[in-house]
Amino acid sequence: AAYSFSGEPTEGTEDITIAYKVLAVYPQSRRVLITCDIPEAPRPITYSLMASRGVLVAKRVVRDYKPATFNINITLKSSPDLLTYSCQAASDLGTYGPSSRLQMYLELWDKPVSQLQTDVTLYNGDSGPTANLSCLASSGSPPIIYRLVADDGHVRVQQRPLHGEPATFSIPLSQMSGWFQCEATNGISADSSAPILLPPGEKALPGELPLIPTCILAGSLISIAAISFVVLSSTR
Repeated sequence: AAYSFSGEPTEGTEDITIAYKVLAVYPQSRRVLITCDIPEAPRPITYSLMASRGVLVAKRVVRDYKPATFNINITLKSSPDLLTYSCQAASDLGTYGPSSRLQMYLELWDKPVSQLQTDVTLYNGDSGPTANLSCLASSGSPPIIYRLVADDGHVRVQQRPLHGEPATFSIPLSQMSGWFQCEATNGISADSSAPILLPPGEKALPGELPLIPTCILAGSLISIAAISFVVLSSTR
């Protein structure tokens, strides 16, 4: 799944949900999979995908308990309110919805990058010790470009993965080491991770104590405190 979102339900719409996944990104459009679901309703059930101003986009009859899926191409329009979608449904027991509204202009063209998360995995590769640094922005309109930035400010490499997929940078530690940051940008805003030291504990930023010597220092202080306690006890 590339990316998903579930609209916040409004009063009276808790029974039917709407979500989306970005399948492809083009200069002026996005290929999106929209899903509508209401597990509690009896089958068969007819789902309707509605656009702005009550326009019917498509209908799906579902006989099992899987969500209805709508594969649509959303084109950038001059009026953002035209890119609003919701779900409705009908079964033998009545009608359901509308769901909360998906404001696709905000989601796909106007949402700043935020909540950048990173993860580091160390392993022995063909070229020796290697670090895999993965970066993923939890929020932000596509396309999102991820960059690996060294402590000298130079961009080592950049990636543009599928929307909702992390960028993964493979760093051979025998060739590159030091402080690195992951940067994510989408033309609206940019976000950077905290500096990451690779290999971990090798050296510290100016004004900071390195991780390993700090642990040794902490152990030394404990030893000094223990010796002082013994000396004081023996002199009493």
